[in-house]
Amino acid sequence: MNKKKWAWYALIFSIILSILIITIEIYSIEEENIKTSITENQVKIQEIIAKSISKNISSEIELIVFELGELAESEELQKDIGTVESSQLIAHTFSRLNSISPTAQILALDEKFTVQSQVSKTHNSFVGATVKGLSELINSEKNSSQSEPAILSIDTLLFDEPEIAITYPIIDEKTKIPKGLLLVTFASSEFFKRHGNIYDVESQFLMVMDENHILLIDPSTENIGKNFFDEEIQQQIGNNSFSNNHIKNVLQGNLATAIFTLNDDIGERIITGIPVVINDKIEFMFAVVTPTQSINKEIDEIIFYTKIQTVFLLLAITVVLLAFLLKRSQSFKKEKLTVIGQLSSNIAHDIRNPLGTIKNAGVIISKENNDKNEIISREINRINLSVRRISHQIEEVLNYVRTTPLILKPHSINQTLYEAIDTLTIPKNIEINTPKNDMTIKFDHEKILIVFVNIILNAIQSIGDEKGHINISTQETESDIIIKFENSGPNIPLKDLKHIFDTLFTTKLEGTGLGLSSCKNIVEQHKGDIKAANNPVVFSIRLPK
Repeated sequence: MNKKKWAWYALIFSIILSILIITIEIYSIEEENIKTSITENQVKIQEIIAKSISKNISSEIELIVFELGELAESEELQKDIGTVESSQLIAHTFSRLNSISPTAQILALDEKFTVQSQVSKTHNSFVGATVKGLSELINSEKNSSQSEPAILSIDTLLFDEPEIAITYPIIDEKTKIPKGLLLVTFASSEFFKRHGNIYDVESQFLMVMDENHILLIDPSTENIGKNFFDEEIQQQIGNNSFSNNHIKNVLQGNLATAIFTLNDDIGERIITGIPVVINDKIEFMFAVVTPTQSINKEIDEIIFYTKIQTVFLLLAITVVLLAFLLKRSQSFKKEKLTVIGQLSSNIAHDIRNPLGTIKNAGVIISKENNDKNEIISREINRINLSVRRISHQIEEVLNYVRTTPLILKPHSINQTLYEAIDTLTIPKNIEINTPKNDMTIKFDHEKILIVFVNIILNAIQSIGDEKGHINISTQETESDIIIKFENSGPNIPLKDLKHIFDTLFTTKLEGTGLGLSSCKNIVEQHKGDIKAANNPVVFSIRLPK
């Protein structure tokens, strides 16, 4: 009996051992299949994201160039660059540019490159100084001259990091001779990194270089401002021909993804590069870079824990498949969101260009309307109102799509409110009362500015043609700041009140249903909340100190 008993035990042990060996083999096969599948899916997602980001960047810069063109052709700058009226108009344009992208400064220079006017929140005053080397830098750009716009990378001792510069010539309308130049600069890291996390991309870092191969964004900060193909950086990457050819391929105008290994701490990486084309010219290369170890780490953890828990073959296969399906479903969901984002960006980009042409045509027709024909004046006003309405709807869509990381800095609540009011056209029948006491806390200025503009604009639309008021007040608690926007418009219907912050919910025929939803997303991103109430109508925003 003992022999039979031990033989039975040996048989059971051998069966269990065989199951475990088979299970481990299956795990190894499935692990490789999963990693291959996840890598392929990551490549697809990165390429969709790269296209969307490239469109967003080119759309923003093209819009900024358009705004500079409007400023350069304005009556004030055509008369004189250095007058008080010109400076006021430049300051107003600076505010408009900041609503598009955080702007470091805007300068107006005469034909000798002497600064006549400057608006900046961060830089010292250069008024009266001559910007040396700018002429040579503009002319060094391919297909550029002092008579057309140019996009440059500037790296001087004046700035802590390279800045993106956009120049726009001021051409005398009568003589057609250049009489000056507009110069706008942006901190390159702030400009590009805010685009880098528009979508939930699983990347460790981004890389950006200009058309002259100068690195503007790089994981190694000491490399920023250096030429990628110079000896110093080439030594760092071991003169890797695969990497170099990949970069050159992208800068020739191709979207491309490569998987390769460099002799550094990152090891193998997936790099998706795309050219950023602005007004039919390649200006930058933008790359999303993901170390494969970052996406494999999660899979390894799943496999490890399921191996410990698995005893039977069926359970092992089931757990691995569930882990695989979960990962795949998350990837498909992310891919769907990025496609929606890309579609929104493409539509906005395609609308902005003809919209700018329409707006510019209206300005020209208005200037030529010397006889002050009432019908023409009326129709031009209608065109301008329509352009502003469409532009506002485009911004609502883009503000909803952009989920960029917060840039938290101390800002004045009142100053941000004043900027929001300045960007809007306030009807004469509406009085706006701002808080007497001011408070300064850390928040993302550009995002909270969008919230304030949306709420004030909604209040104006609610009041309509009736005489009314908007009272803005602030309160302070031990941990929070509360900003209240009370308006004299009609109460919000109770059936609408509980849905007012829902995505795509709107009671306006011309609304997108994204304005208040974007406000809610932004406030919650700041760990705050937003509420609406009746009797009277009040929108309350709570922001933590």
